[in-house]
Amino acid sequence: WFQDAFKFLNVDLGSPYNALVAQWITWERLNSWKNKPTGFKKFSHPQELTTWVNYGRYEKKPILIAPGNVEQFAESVWTWWLQLQPRWRQTGEDNRLLTVDDFKDDFHSDDWKSLNFPGANRWLGLLACLRWWGEGLAWIEDKSVRNKGAESWLHAIGDMSKMLEGLILYK
Repeated sequence: WFQDAFKFLNVDLGSPYNALVAQWITWERLNSWKNKPTGFKKFSHPQELTTWVNYGRYEKKPILIAPGNVEQFAESVWTWWLQLQPRWRQTGEDNRLLTVDDFKDDFHSDDWKSLNFPGANRWLGLLACLRWWGEGLAWIEDKSVRNKGAESWLHAIGDMSKMLEGLILYK
């Protein structure tokens, strides 16, 4: 499973995305490339991810996020990501996640169960969503809309990267 997943994720969407993919490789290697049929909670994940998995992933049915749908897709990725957080993860007044640096004492908590899932039905889905989101941004013609979307996308990459770093340290 891993070779196909890597081939799919290995696109040039910039240094932050590429660094997260490299981190994901480290995570999967630490878990001996295990692949179990169960994965993250599905009740709030983007519908595009369900479509992708149901059609066999990778080349069978490519997922393209139209420019007019990028913002809605981004919101669905953020909603799912928020649902996956460990209990110790805090949100601010706007119901957005606080950066990990805001609560360093809790960062090394033992409660990582909600994210501690290697394999094809886990972090791969999150990274696939980031790929589609990043590719969708490239098609937005309005520069200010594209820049605002890119800021959110980079924030998501940074947040997922920090949590994956913590998960790797926990492991």
